[in-house]
Amino acid sequence: MTWTHVSNLKFWDEPIAAQYHVESIPATFILDASGKVVAQDLRGPELRAKVLELLAK
Repeated sequence: MTWTHVSNLKFWDEPIAAQYHVESIPATFILDASGKVVAQDLRGPELRAKVLELLAK
């Protein structure tokens, strides 16, 4: 993987999974600097376009 990947091995009892309503894996969330979800569950070209859009700001 080319990104940081961490787990506390609590599976679905993980508080952050509950906070962001993760119900399946993989799950993709893009957060802004304040932690607000600005996009989720994007894949492929949609994910790339959103990341490029946000980085251009």
